[in-house]
Amino acid sequence: MNYVFYDFETSGLDPYFDQPIQLAAKLVDSNFNTIEEFNEKCRLRDGVIPSPFAMLITKTNLEQLDSEQSFYKFMDKAYEKLHSWSPAIFIGYNNINFDEKFLRSSLYQSLYAPYLTNTNSNSRADLFKVILALCNLDKNYLNIPIDESTGRKILKLEKLAIDNKIKHEFAHDAMSDVNATIDLANIIKENDSELWDYMMLFRNHKNVSDFVQNNNIFIIPPTSAVGKYVPVCYVTSNPDNVKEMIFYNLDEDINEDILNSRTRNIGSLLKNKVLKKIKSNDYPILLQEKHMDDNELKKIKKNRKLYEDRAKTIMSSSNFIMNINQYLVDQLADYQVDNRDYMSASEHVDEMLYSGFTGPSDWEKIKELNKLKNINEISDKLDSIEDKRLVELYKRKMYSENADLLSKDFIKKHREYISNKISSDDEKIRWTTLSKARNDIEKANNDERFSKMNNEIKHIEDYLNKIENKFP
Repeated sequence: MNYVFYDFETSGLDPYFDQPIQLAAKLVDSNFNTIEEFNEKCRLRDGVIPSPFAMLITKTNLEQLDSEQSFYKFMDKAYEKLHSWSPAIFIGYNNINFDEKFLRSSLYQSLYAPYLTNTNSNSRADLFKVILALCNLDKNYLNIPIDESTGRKILKLEKLAIDNKIKHEFAHDAMSDVNATIDLANIIKENDSELWDYMMLFRNHKNVSDFVQNNNIFIIPPTSAVGKYVPVCYVTSNPDNVKEMIFYNLDEDINEDILNSRTRNIGSLLKNKVLKKIKSNDYPILLQEKHMDDNELKKIKKNRKLYEDRAKTIMSSSNFIMNINQYLVDQLADYQVDNRDYMSASEHVDEMLYSGFTGPSDWEKIKELNKLKNINEISDKLDSIEDKRLVELYKRKMYSENADLLSKDFIKKHREYISNKISSDDEKIRWTTLSKARNDIEKANNDERFSKMNNEIKHIEDYLNKIENKFP
């Protein structure tokens, strides 16, 4: 199967209120030979205040960025290209926790079905998780940099590139990051193709489910460079969400207090890492004994009989499993209620991605809307859409791309919304406001990392002033 390596550069860290400013992606074959590539930038939407730190770190020139295409034209191109490359394995460096979230949110906000990477035979992997799984094992083909002051391993892409003699001239340029990710992946695949193929098995839920059902004891890799390899056995999955899986940490003793834990006590077992929760659709890597180096293998062999006995005990403890199931069901129900209440109370459609699924009929109406030019026909079609999130998102897109097709009343209200949003002094809000950005500029002026970037800081200040004048 082909791979799509991709990377976003963004205006900040929040996938709902920040946005991509660059997407680079490469379609490659199973041997990582380039088939096609995509590299586009876009300007910021009205109402998106860039994080000064993000702009300084990525060396983004906001004045130049303002001359780029709109966010919506950018996403039209991105969706068309990524969709045309399907089916493929979508992979990046820390993409599951970062780039994927921006991709989904950006697709949703630009009126595309958001789950592109795990539908229509697509699947997703994450090279960062692969590196985490290998970083504490003795792999002579992979160099892991060490922080000389702390002795800790460094898993930043730019540092890994340097230590593994990978060309990476422009860190935080999306295409440069994509190329470095491909080269790093290629080192692993060329030196241990069997291990690479094994790691790719976990790119979808079904493969993870099959694995845990067919293996008694396996190892969960560290979740950080200083973490440990944890031997576990599968216990159960949430009856209302099979992708939420629970494992028992076999390094933990089993006593009557644990086996008799009531539903309300299961949370403390998770907190104390006696139980471990994994989402099978988030690309969890599960290792076997054969993947361990000599040091880890000694520990496993020494305790193998103990692990096997504990696994048998856990898997035969029906009351314990029943209480875990009930806990998971209750937690999911509470989350759904809280989330629904939160989203219904929110005035920000930007963050409503997970507040419901859009039906196929509404998606068809959105496609029809994109062909209409008559304001009355557009209004009638909008009235027929059941998912009101899409109505608001469509109007926002038109505000950017073709405001003549909107009522003057909506334009006025939307401009007021933007003005209030960017000028808010509420410290609890998640997005960057003008006041937050200016506070960050003050911090940047006193930060050694940016001591030679006075001009760049001045350009950001000028950009903020321009926004404030546009939305007084």
